[in-house]
Formats: sequence, C-alpha cells, structure tokens
Amino acid sequence: MRPVTSDGRELLALMTATLSADLEGRVPADHVAGIVRTIVAESHQAAQHRGVEPTMFEARRRLERFIRAPSSR
Repeated sequence: MRPVTSDGRELLALMTATLSADLEGRVPADHVAGIVRTIVAESHQAAQHRGVEPTMFEARRRLERFIRAPSSR
C-alpha cells in the first residue's frame, strides 16, 4: 500500500467529515473514517486515479448499507 501524502490525509479527512455530516450521526465517526480509508485503498489498487466522486459514492453506498443492516450493535 502506498503511504498517504498530506494531500491524501486532507482528502480522507474531508470525505470523512462530509459523509459524517450527511449521515447526521447515524454512523459513528470512526466507522465512517474506516470505510473511507478502505474505499480509498481499494480504489488505489483498482486504478491509480479514479477521482473523488466514485470513491465518495462507494463510501456512501457502504455506509447506507451499514445503516439499513439489522442492528447487532
């Protein structure tokens, strides 16, 4: 896995903050951050530069699936 640059950290933080705000506290912030990190890592493996929009879409899709899943929390 590639090391995260300062631009990469800023992007991760921005995406996490945006999704956390969009989800209005329905998902813990650390879970949002974990999913965002996973999606970004997967996107780097699949293609060197897919852009932010597909990555945000995939993170949002996974988080919405998490919200709808039966609660075992």
